[in-house]
Amino acid sequence: MKSKNYCALPIIFTACFFLLAGNYLLAKDVTLILGAVPWEMAPVEAELTDAEPGTVNNIPFIRGKLYGMPVVVSLTGVGKTNTGMVVGVLCNEFRPKRVIFSGTGARVKPEIKAGYIILAEETFFHDAGNLHHDGMQMRPINGPEKGKFREPVFKPSPSLLAKALEVTKSHEPKELINVDGETYPTKIRTGRITTGDLFSVNEWKLDEIRHKFEADLFEMEGASVGQACQILDVPWLLIRGGSDLIQAGNASEDYKKYGPIAAKQAALFTLYFIEQLAQSELKAN
Repeated sequence: MKSKNYCALPIIFTACFFLLAGNYLLAKDVTLILGAVPWEMAPVEAELTDAEPGTVNNIPFIRGKLYGMPVVVSLTGVGKTNTGMVVGVLCNEFRPKRVIFSGTGARVKPEIKAGYIILAEETFFHDAGNLHHDGMQMRPINGPEKGKFREPVFKPSPSLLAKALEVTKSHEPKELINVDGETYPTKIRTGRITTGDLFSVNEWKLDEIRHKFEADLFEMEGASVGQACQILDVPWLLIRGGSDLIQAGNASEDYKKYGPIAAKQAALFTLYFIEQLAQSELKAN
Protein backbone atom coordinates (compact mmCIF):
# COMPACT_ATOMS: atom_id res chain seq x y z
CA MET A 1 0.00 0.00 0.00
CA LYS A 2 2.81 2.40 0.87
CA SER A 3 4.60 1.83 -2.41
CA LYS A 4 1.45 2.78 -4.34
CA ASN A 5 1.25 6.10 -2.48
CA TYR A 6 4.90 6.86 -3.22
CA CYS A 7 4.34 6.10 -6.91
CA ALA A 8 1.50 8.59 -6.99
CA LEU A 9 3.61 11.42 -5.60
CA PRO A 10 5.48 12.21 -8.87
CA ILE A 11 2.16 12.37 -10.72
CA ILE A 12 0.64 14.72 -8.13
CA PHE A 13 3.77 16.87 -8.12
CA THR A 14 3.79 17.08 -11.93
CA ALA A 15 0.08 18.02 -12.04
CA CYS A 16 0.60 20.76 -9.44
CA PHE A 17 3.62 22.07 -11.32
CA PHE A 18 1.76 22.41 -14.61
CA LEU A 19 -1.25 23.96 -12.85
CA LEU A 20 0.95 26.59 -11.24
CA ALA A 21 2.91 27.14 -14.44
CA GLY A 22 -0.33 27.58 -16.34
CA ASN A 23 -1.52 30.19 -13.86
CA TYR A 24 1.82 31.97 -14.13
CA LEU A 25 1.62 32.13 -17.91
CA LEU A 26 -2.00 33.31 -17.84
CA ALA A 27 -1.05 36.02 -15.35
CA LYS A 28 1.21 37.60 -17.95
CA ASP A 29 -1.92 38.67 -19.86
CA VAL A 30 -3.28 40.60 -16.89
CA THR A 31 -3.55 44.39 -16.80
CA LEU A 32 -2.98 45.81 -13.33
CA ILE A 33 -5.21 48.83 -12.61
CA LEU A 34 -4.43 50.87 -9.52
CA GLY A 35 -5.74 53.87 -7.63
CA ALA A 36 -4.70 55.33 -4.30
CA VAL A 37 -8.06 55.54 -2.51
CA PRO A 38 -11.45 53.78 -2.85
CA TRP A 39 -13.32 56.52 -4.74
CA GLU A 40 -10.65 56.46 -7.46
CA MET A 41 -11.36 52.80 -8.25
CA ALA A 42 -15.11 52.61 -7.50
CA PRO A 43 -16.24 53.25 -11.12
CA VAL A 44 -13.73 50.66 -12.37
CA GLU A 45 -14.80 48.03 -9.86
CA ALA A 46 -18.46 48.63 -10.79
CA GLU A 47 -17.76 47.54 -14.38
CA LEU A 48 -15.90 44.32 -13.52
CA THR A 49 -17.28 40.96 -14.60
CA ASP A 50 -16.28 37.58 -13.15
CA ALA A 51 -14.97 39.49 -10.13
CA GLU A 52 -13.08 37.46 -7.52
CA PRO A 53 -11.62 39.21 -4.46
CA GLY A 54 -8.35 38.04 -3.01
CA THR A 55 -5.44 39.07 -0.83
CA VAL A 56 -1.69 38.76 -1.22
CA ASN A 57 0.70 39.83 1.55
CA ASN A 58 -2.18 41.67 3.28
CA ILE A 59 -2.93 43.64 0.08
CA PRO A 60 -6.55 43.21 -1.09
CA PHE A 61 -7.26 42.98 -4.82
CA ILE A 62 -10.09 42.04 -7.16
CA ARG A 63 -9.42 39.87 -10.18
CA GLY A 64 -11.90 39.97 -13.04
CA LYS A 65 -12.48 41.19 -16.59
CA LEU A 66 -13.17 44.52 -18.26
CA TYR A 67 -14.59 44.22 -21.79
CA GLY A 68 -13.09 40.72 -21.96
CA MET A 69 -9.64 41.85 -20.81
CA PRO A 70 -8.26 40.08 -17.71
CA VAL A 71 -7.49 42.67 -15.03
CA VAL A 72 -6.46 42.96 -11.41
CA VAL A 73 -7.74 46.03 -9.55
CA SER A 74 -6.24 47.22 -6.29
CA LEU A 75 -5.47 50.24 -4.12
CA THR A 76 -1.97 51.43 -3.30
CA GLY A 77 -2.92 53.62 -0.39
CA VAL A 78 -1.55 57.16 -0.19
CA GLY A 79 2.10 58.11 -0.55
CA LYS A 80 5.33 56.96 -2.13
CA THR A 81 6.20 54.07 0.18
CA ASN A 82 2.76 52.45 0.03
CA THR A 83 2.71 52.78 -3.74
CA GLY A 84 6.15 51.32 -4.38
CA MET A 85 5.42 48.40 -2.05
CA VAL A 86 2.05 47.55 -3.61
CA VAL A 87 3.30 47.83 -7.20
CA GLY A 88 6.23 45.55 -6.36
CA VAL A 89 4.13 42.91 -4.59
CA LEU A 90 1.37 42.80 -7.22
CA CYS A 91 3.77 42.81 -10.17
CA ASN A 92 5.63 39.89 -8.59
CA GLU A 93 2.38 38.04 -7.96
CA PHE A 94 0.62 38.60 -11.30
CA ARG A 95 3.41 39.46 -13.76
CA PRO A 96 1.13 42.01 -15.53
CA LYS A 97 1.72 43.04 -19.11
CA ARG A 98 1.01 46.66 -18.11
CA VAL A 99 0.18 48.87 -15.12
CA ILE A 100 -2.38 51.67 -15.37
CA PHE A 101 -2.82 54.11 -12.49
CA SER A 102 -5.95 56.25 -12.38
CA GLY A 103 -6.49 58.95 -9.80
CA THR A 104 -6.41 62.63 -8.92
CA GLY A 105 -3.91 65.42 -8.54
CA ALA A 106 -4.06 69.01 -7.33
CA ARG A 107 -4.10 71.48 -10.20
CA VAL A 108 -1.00 73.67 -10.35
CA LYS A 109 -2.10 75.76 -13.35
CA PRO A 110 -5.41 77.67 -13.13
CA GLU A 111 -6.27 76.94 -16.77
CA ILE A 112 -6.64 73.27 -15.83
CA LYS A 113 -10.24 73.09 -14.63
CA ALA A 114 -11.52 70.63 -12.05
CA GLY A 115 -12.05 67.29 -13.78
CA TYR A 116 -9.71 67.97 -16.68
CA ILE A 117 -7.47 64.96 -17.32
CA ILE A 118 -3.69 64.92 -17.58
CA LEU A 119 -1.87 61.94 -19.15
CA ALA A 120 1.61 61.98 -17.67
CA GLU A 121 4.30 62.48 -20.29
CA GLU A 122 6.66 62.38 -17.34
CA THR A 123 6.38 62.23 -13.58
CA PHE A 124 9.03 63.22 -11.06
CA PHE A 125 9.74 63.55 -7.34
CA HIS A 126 9.73 67.11 -6.05
CA ASP A 127 11.25 66.02 -2.73
CA ALA A 128 14.16 63.80 -3.83
CA GLY A 129 17.55 65.44 -3.45
CA ASN A 130 19.14 68.15 -1.34
CA LEU A 131 17.06 70.83 0.37
CA HIS A 132 18.90 74.17 0.23
CA HIS A 133 17.89 77.65 1.33
CA ASP A 134 16.81 78.34 -2.26
CA GLY A 135 14.79 75.14 -2.65
CA MET A 136 15.24 71.54 -3.79
CA GLN A 137 18.30 70.43 -5.69
CA MET A 138 17.17 67.29 -7.47
CA ARG A 139 19.72 64.51 -7.68
CA PRO A 140 19.88 60.94 -8.98
CA ILE A 141 18.45 58.19 -6.75
CA ASN A 142 20.42 55.11 -5.72
CA GLY A 143 18.59 52.11 -7.15
CA PRO A 144 18.63 48.50 -5.92
CA GLU A 145 21.26 47.63 -8.53
CA LYS A 146 24.72 48.02 -7.02
CA GLY A 147 26.38 51.25 -8.10
CA LYS A 148 23.50 52.27 -10.37
CA PHE A 149 21.74 55.62 -10.10
CA ARG A 150 18.41 56.64 -11.62
CA GLU A 151 17.18 60.12 -12.36
CA PRO A 152 14.10 61.05 -10.28
CA VAL A 153 12.10 61.58 -13.49
CA PHE A 154 10.15 58.75 -15.13
CA LYS A 155 8.47 58.49 -18.52
CA PRO A 156 5.58 56.10 -19.28
CA SER A 157 5.46 53.48 -22.00
CA PRO A 158 5.58 55.35 -25.33
CA SER A 159 3.16 52.88 -26.93
CA LEU A 160 0.63 53.15 -24.08
CA LEU A 161 0.79 56.95 -24.09
CA ALA A 162 0.43 57.01 -27.88
CA LYS A 163 -2.59 54.70 -27.67
CA ALA A 164 -4.17 56.86 -24.96
CA LEU A 165 -3.72 59.97 -27.10
CA GLU A 166 -5.24 58.17 -30.06
CA VAL A 167 -8.21 57.16 -27.91
CA THR A 168 -8.85 60.78 -26.85
CA LYS A 169 -9.86 61.55 -30.45
CA SER A 170 -12.94 59.33 -30.22
CA HIS A 171 -13.63 59.84 -26.52
CA GLU A 172 -16.99 61.40 -25.68
CA PRO A 173 -17.34 62.14 -21.95
CA LYS A 174 -20.13 60.13 -20.35
CA GLU A 175 -20.78 62.78 -17.74
CA LEU A 176 -20.44 66.55 -17.80
CA ILE A 177 -18.72 68.29 -14.91
CA ASN A 178 -20.99 70.51 -12.83
CA VAL A 179 -19.14 72.62 -10.26
CA ASP A 180 -18.77 76.24 -9.14
CA GLY A 181 -21.73 77.33 -11.27
CA GLU A 182 -20.23 75.90 -14.47
CA THR A 183 -21.14 72.89 -16.59
CA TYR A 184 -18.54 71.60 -19.04
CA PRO A 185 -16.99 68.43 -20.49
CA THR A 186 -13.57 67.18 -19.47
CA LYS A 187 -10.55 67.91 -21.64
CA ILE A 188 -7.55 65.62 -21.96
CA ARG A 189 -3.92 66.44 -22.67
CA THR A 190 -0.42 65.36 -21.71
CA GLY A 191 1.51 67.07 -18.95
CA ARG A 192 4.08 66.93 -16.17
CA ILE A 193 2.99 65.42 -12.87
CA THR A 194 5.02 65.82 -9.71
CA THR A 195 5.03 63.44 -6.73
CA GLY A 196 6.00 63.74 -3.07
CA ASP A 197 4.90 62.94 0.44
CA LEU A 198 3.22 66.30 0.99
CA PHE A 199 -0.55 66.77 1.00
CA SER A 200 -0.35 70.53 1.56
CA VAL A 201 2.43 73.07 0.93
CA ASN A 202 3.60 76.50 2.09
CA GLU A 203 4.23 79.55 -0.10
CA TRP A 204 7.85 78.86 -1.07
CA LYS A 205 7.11 75.21 -1.97
CA LEU A 206 4.11 76.27 -4.03
CA ASP A 207 6.28 78.77 -5.91
CA GLU A 208 8.90 76.07 -6.55
CA ILE A 209 6.36 73.58 -7.90
CA ARG A 210 4.69 76.19 -10.07
CA HIS A 211 7.68 78.06 -11.48
CA LYS A 212 10.83 75.99 -11.01
CA PHE A 213 9.37 72.54 -11.73
CA GLU A 214 6.58 73.79 -14.04
CA ALA A 215 4.29 70.94 -13.03
CA ASP A 216 0.70 70.56 -14.20
CA LEU A 217 -0.52 68.39 -11.33
CA PHE A 218 0.73 67.73 -7.80
CA GLU A 219 0.13 64.34 -6.13
CA MET A 220 1.62 61.58 -3.94
CA GLU A 221 1.98 58.33 -5.95
CA GLY A 222 2.75 58.73 -9.66
CA ALA A 223 6.55 58.83 -9.68
CA SER A 224 6.64 55.80 -7.38
CA VAL A 225 4.60 53.89 -9.96
CA GLY A 226 7.06 55.00 -12.64
CA GLN A 227 10.12 54.13 -10.57
CA ALA A 228 8.86 50.67 -9.57
CA CYS A 229 7.71 49.80 -13.10
CA GLN A 230 10.99 51.02 -14.60
CA ILE A 231 12.98 48.75 -12.29
CA LEU A 232 10.61 45.83 -12.88
CA ASP A 233 10.51 46.47 -16.64
CA VAL A 234 6.71 46.72 -16.78
CA PRO A 235 5.02 49.21 -19.18
CA TRP A 236 2.93 51.79 -17.31
CA LEU A 237 0.61 54.75 -17.80
CA LEU A 238 -0.54 57.45 -15.38
CA ILE A 239 -4.00 59.02 -15.80
CA ARG A 240 -4.92 61.87 -13.43
CA GLY A 241 -7.95 64.10 -13.05
CA GLY A 242 -7.37 67.62 -11.74
CA SER A 243 -8.91 68.14 -8.31
CA ASP A 244 -8.44 71.24 -6.12
CA LEU A 245 -6.36 74.19 -7.28
CA ILE A 246 -3.19 74.02 -5.22
CA GLN A 247 -2.75 76.81 -2.69
CA ALA A 248 -0.56 77.39 0.32
CA GLY A 249 -2.13 75.98 3.47
CA ASN A 250 -4.45 73.11 4.36
CA ALA A 251 -6.03 71.60 1.24
CA SER A 252 -8.37 69.13 2.97
CA GLU A 253 -11.69 70.92 2.42
CA ASP A 254 -10.98 71.81 -1.21
CA TYR A 255 -9.95 68.22 -1.92
CA LYS A 256 -13.20 66.90 -0.43
CA LYS A 257 -15.12 69.08 -2.89
CA TYR A 258 -13.07 68.57 -6.07
CA GLY A 259 -11.44 65.17 -5.48
CA PRO A 260 -14.50 63.01 -6.24
CA ILE A 261 -15.13 64.95 -9.48
CA ALA A 262 -11.54 64.43 -10.63
CA ALA A 263 -11.51 60.77 -9.58
CA LYS A 264 -14.66 59.94 -11.53
CA GLN A 265 -13.54 61.68 -14.73
CA ALA A 266 -10.17 59.92 -14.65
CA ALA A 267 -11.82 56.55 -13.98
CA LEU A 268 -14.36 56.99 -16.79
CA PHE A 269 -11.59 57.76 -19.27
CA THR A 270 -9.55 54.84 -17.93
CA LEU A 271 -12.50 52.54 -18.61
CA TYR A 272 -12.89 53.87 -22.13
CA PHE A 273 -9.16 53.45 -22.73
CA ILE A 274 -9.28 49.85 -21.48
CA GLU A 275 -12.29 49.14 -23.73
CA GLN A 276 -10.49 50.47 -26.81
CA LEU A 277 -7.31 48.64 -25.87
CA ALA A 278 -9.24 45.38 -25.47
CA GLN A 279 -10.85 45.81 -28.88
CA SER A 280 -7.48 46.54 -30.52
CA GLU A 281 -5.90 43.44 -28.98
CA LEU A 282 -8.87 41.29 -29.98
CA LYS A 283 -8.50 42.43 -33.61
CA ALA A 284 -4.76 41.82 -33.50
CA ASN A 285 -5.32 38.25 -32.36
